[in-house]
Amino acid sequence: MQPFRRNAQRPAGHLVGFRATLTAVGMGSSILPERRRATLPGDDRNRAERKYLRFAAVGIQYTLTILLLTLFGIWLDGRLGTRWLFTLVLLLLGFVGATLSLIHQVLGPDDPSKKK
Repeated sequence: MQPFRRNAQRPAGHLVGFRATLTAVGMGSSILPERRRATLPGDDRNRAERKYLRFAAVGIQYTLTILLLTLFGIWLDGRLGTRWLFTLVLLLLGFVGATLSLIHQVLGPDDPSKKK
């Protein structure tokens, strides 16, 4: 003798039937709300994502500008026989240029029509 016996098997889509039952009773929308795509209010999702994607490469651009100018300075110093003159000058030039570019990209206008 079995203490617990199942009388009927649940159908494969038992949640679909449960949702339909709750909706028919008038409880479906509050208990199991329909899934909707996430959107930003009053804005196109793709446009909002593109707005922030422009900051994704700022750090890489900043690093590469300084690194490439410094490496070019090291190469020039080795080629011309000057000890550290071009390395220092191009390092400082890369740092100042990359910082100004960073400031312009981060604090600059968002609207392309406002850019000069």
